Parts: sequence; C-alpha cells; structure tokens
Amino acid sequence: MGSINSTDEISQSCNFQHSFTLVHTSRNTSTMSAKFLVTRKLGALFTLCCFVICGCVTTHEPTTRASLNFSQLSSPDGSPADSNPPSPDGSPAVSNPPSPVASPFDSVAQQFEDFVKWRRECSYKPRLCDAGKFTILGTQFSNDFVAMMRDYAKNNIYARPGDGERKIFVETITKDETAMTAIVHGCVYDTVVLYMDGGIYDDKVASSLSSWTMQWQDGSWRWINYQIHKKVYFDNLCDS
Repeated sequence: MGSINSTDEISQSCNFQHSFTLVHTSRNTSTMSAKFLVTRKLGALFTLCCFVICGCVTTHEPTTRASLNFSQLSSPDGSPADSNPPSPDGSPAVSNPPSPVASPFDSVAQQFEDFVKWRRECSYKPRLCDAGKFTILGTQFSNDFVAMMRDYAKNNIYARPGDGERKIFVETITKDETAMTAIVHGCVYDTVVLYMDGGIYDDKVASSLSSWTMQWQDGSWRWINYQIHKKVYFDNLCDS
C-alpha cells in the first residue's frame, strides 16, 4: 500500500507540474481556454486518483477472520461427517482401534510404591500420619494401625531420615479379580533406627519375607493386611 501511494504522489506531482507549465507557456491563448485546460487536467487527475485509491482498498483489504475450532463437523444434510476421509489414492482410511480400558490392576505397582513412601513418612512423624490415605478406616486392620501410631506419638517413638533404611524387594504380585484384591509378595531388609525421647529405642537389623494385601476401593488401592512369613535378625534374607 505504501509503494502504491508513493507512485500516486509522484504521478500527481508530475501531472500538476505539466499542467502548470501549459498554463504559463500558452500566453497567446485566451484566459478562458487556459482555465478550461487546467480544469480538464485536474478533473482527469482527480478521476485517476479515485480509481487508484479505490482499487488499492479493494485489492489489499486485510483479512480479520478468527480461527474457530469445532468439536464435530457435520455434512450438509445434518449428519456427522465421515470420520475416515479417503486417503490420497482414493481408498478409505483405516482408523486406529480404540485403546483398551485400563485395568485397576495396572496401577498396583505404582500405588504400592506410593504406599511405601507414605509408611516411611508415618515412622518419621507418627502424630501426623493420615491413616485414611492408604487404609480403610473403621476396619480392624486400620484401627490397629491407628492405635500403633497413637502409641508411638504418645511415647515419642520415631525414626530419623538418614538413620537406616527399609528396603523392600517386590517378587510377585498375585491378583484376584473377583475380590478385587492384590497381594504383593516381597522381601524386607530393615536397618531403620527407632528413637524414643532422643535415645535409641530399637536399632536391630532385621530381614523378613512378607506380603501386603491391597484392596481396590473408591478408585485406589488400600492396605488391608500385612503378614510376616519369616523373619531373622542380623542377616539378610533378600540376598538368598
């Protein structure tokens, strides 16, 4: 648009100078003829300017259409458009099969890992342990766990981060789709030091073959049972 306007201005200047020259060089013509010529030139110039300006606006009108997204396109008769448009060679495109629905058992391993982290935090701060996060409140198992945490908090028994660790090696996971339970079988190597009022309460190194029973409820796996099948002290069953 800027280059067209510059050309128009040069054209107008040249035409005007030419008209001005005609007026002053034609001294032998009558005053009426000079005015007529000037008027004719200016009229032609005005018409040319209008044509150029209008043509510029029409040709270079900016587009201002907004982008729109549609969740579903419809064909002219109102029915949904074909979701499988033909491929470039004319054959219908094949859609991908739907992904299989995820099974709750697919998340057992991940939620068990989250459970282990939660249980470790409960040993650090028994008073702040939220039993409802991984147990079913109101059940006997949950009540027993809550009572143990309450006893730890009352007697100021706790573990300290960095003073030993509780390693769990998962071996197998047994699934029961009828009862919606999963049993995690594994080996525990425990070197955690428990303190009571600043003094050492229990620093024995223990190892055990254990199992944790998890039940699917309210969209997550809950801890409902824990069994120790074999336990030894000052030895590591997980190495055998």
